[in-house]
Amino acid sequence: MQPPPAAAAADDAVPHAADPTEAQQALAFDKTTEKGAEKGLFRACMASIRSAHVSANRLRAALVLSGLFTDRKVYREAIALFYLATDALEKKIAALHETEGDEICGKLLSLGYRFGPLYERDLLHLYGRGWRAAVEAVAAGATDGAGAYLRAIEDMASGAELAGAAFCLWGALVIGGGAAAGPRVESLCGKGACHLFGPVTGPGRGERKKRFVALWDGLAVPCESGSGGNDGAGKDNDNDNDESFDRIVAASKDCMQGNNELIVSVRRNPWWLKYVASVGVAVVAFGLSCLHRGGGPGGKP
Repeated sequence: MQPPPAAAAADDAVPHAADPTEAQQALAFDKTTEKGAEKGLFRACMASIRSAHVSANRLRAALVLSGLFTDRKVYREAIALFYLATDALEKKIAALHETEGDEICGKLLSLGYRFGPLYERDLLHLYGRGWRAAVEAVAAGATDGAGAYLRAIEDMASGAELAGAAFCLWGALVIGGGAAAGPRVESLCGKGACHLFGPVTGPGRGERKKRFVALWDGLAVPCESGSGGNDGAGKDNDNDNDESFDRIVAASKDCMQGNNELIVSVRRNPWWLKYVASVGVAVVAFGLSCLHRGGGPGGKP
């Protein structure tokens, strides 16, 4: 972040004076964290991803330099990987709710987000009719870490685990800076590559953020000792709720690290690198020629 979610904080195609420092990024992260209820799930999930989020910002900066917003091939490879993760997540959420009536999955579905089909429309624009085969090729060439993350999502069997993945894959678009990348993507790839940003841009963004945070705090709550009283059934429900809280927090941490693995997997060089390299070679050759004619440093021509 999406841009790929984990790259959501990117502000431009290349670094410039307005780019936020790590201190500014940390301040923004803390302000977002404070939107959640004290001791609530949203704050706990934000705290769990903090370290990996710092790494994500650094990886994002490297990915921008590698051509995320200047080379169409780099961008489409990045979103191909995030599409695979997001589509698997959303299909698992829908299936678990349909087959088992999973309560957490039902709450996630109530947000109304389904980014997978939007990724597909963007990928069709970027790759053409053969986009599915192209995405499969990207997956086949992914790093071991990225592949392990994608398989981990496929293997998730509970709403709590899926909520952790949704926190990272959806959250970067809904509450993070992912939507801000839309104009840069449009400039590079055209409007046909910007369907992904539709549900998270435009009027109502503030309300969408509030709804996301509020729903998150309602997914599970940490139970105080003895909150179940003398009712054994109530105590069991409290224990289940407490377990879901901890599992969502743990899954959020793991999935943020997984998102970083997807960024690392994008290994393309930007289109302009060969020209920079050519100029570099020419400059070196010219320098050596002058050095040879001059008889060495300080020599006379």
